[in-house]
Amino acid sequence: MRYLSLNKSGIWQFRFQLKREQRHLFEGRREVKLSLKTSDKQLATLQALEIEIQIRKTILNPIISVPPHTQQSTPNIYRVKAPHLKEISSSEALERFCKYKAEHISPKAAKMLKAKCKIVLELVGKPHLKAIRRSDAEEVTLQLRHYPTNLKKHKQFKGLSGHESIKLNQTLKLPTLSEESVKDYCQKMSGFFEWCHLNELTDINPFKAIRFKKTRRDREAKSAYSPTELEKIFSTIVRTRHQHKHPYYFWLPLLAYFTGARLNELCQLYKTDIYQVDSIWVIHIDDRFDGQKLKNLTSRRIVPIHDQLLSLGFIDFVQSVQHERVFPELKESRDGFGSAASKWYGRFKTKLGFGKGYDFHSFRHTVATQLKRQQVSHIVTGEILGHTQNNITYDRYGKGLELIQIQKAINLIKPIEDAPHDL
Repeated sequence: MRYLSLNKSGIWQFRFQLKREQRHLFEGRREVKLSLKTSDKQLATLQALEIEIQIRKTILNPIISVPPHTQQSTPNIYRVKAPHLKEISSSEALERFCKYKAEHISPKAAKMLKAKCKIVLELVGKPHLKAIRRSDAEEVTLQLRHYPTNLKKHKQFKGLSGHESIKLNQTLKLPTLSEESVKDYCQKMSGFFEWCHLNELTDINPFKAIRFKKTRRDREAKSAYSPTELEKIFSTIVRTRHQHKHPYYFWLPLLAYFTGARLNELCQLYKTDIYQVDSIWVIHIDDRFDGQKLKNLTSRRIVPIHDQLLSLGFIDFVQSVQHERVFPELKESRDGFGSAASKWYGRFKTKLGFGKGYDFHSFRHTVATQLKRQQVSHIVTGEILGHTQNNITYDRYGKGLELIQIQKAINLIKPIEDAPHDL
């Protein structure tokens, strides 16, 4: 719209040039110039149209435009107020947002979301939500790059504010948030403000579209295991099988490698999730039973069991378990059934010499890497790993693949060398 312009603060301005013969109707002004007090272009456009209509009405019907007693002041029709927004504190808005999110995400994710947003809001230091602007978001992004990691684990920072902790760490030189972590904090804040904007608690999302320099490729975030590393892992597991305290020490790494499933998806399996379809043994990953959870809708899937898992006796093991769950020794916690298994594998892989970047999730990356190298279609890989295809044709209208197709792809995962049969 030709009457709108954006100032340096990101606020829309209205300007209407007046002809010489019109100026006496507007106290001799050459133009009508007003701040619309919003950074929302749609809202600004509507306000500008309303003002333009009033100006043109004044020009066409000057008798009612400016009453004599208001000649020395700005006429009411030119006084534009910002959109009415209920005053609310940043902390109250965050409580509402987290309460809403808790209905859609896991308790762990909700707790982490709230904690990260609280850190950012404390660094911003403005109690009122509407007072937080783009300049604040840009500034706090810079501050987060100097924010110490694992703050609560260091006694030196006990009782200090975020700003005080940043200042102290200039001397201590402890590790600070990575660029990926800073991006995560800002994305969570953007989600928070987007929700606040939609619910008319504020007029802008100051964290929207903050740009970050990519420091690594997505596939480098977690490392896949090489054939040599897989041999190190499984030779140890197979050799010490009869010394294992729990069966999951043996079966979980094997299941992860031969299915690409997530840790909690495997830990929460029930015996009835293991069955045959057209003579093909499968694992049904779902949330049908008590305590089971899925990361998202596309996580629900059926994965054929690799031939080597069958030869190693997985079906016999499942049928021998005297419980409805496959791994009853794993107890449910806030984050599902995988907590104890995750801690065990962390200790196990560290003893084998694996450092940062290698964990249980690396098996999932290993499967994806192997299938890619075998030139397996991303459609089939998505069915195995439970990934959305990001394609409306496949996601909305496409039907599931034939189980035999998925079984053939699963069996392309390289078997473990020299693994004995029926251990």
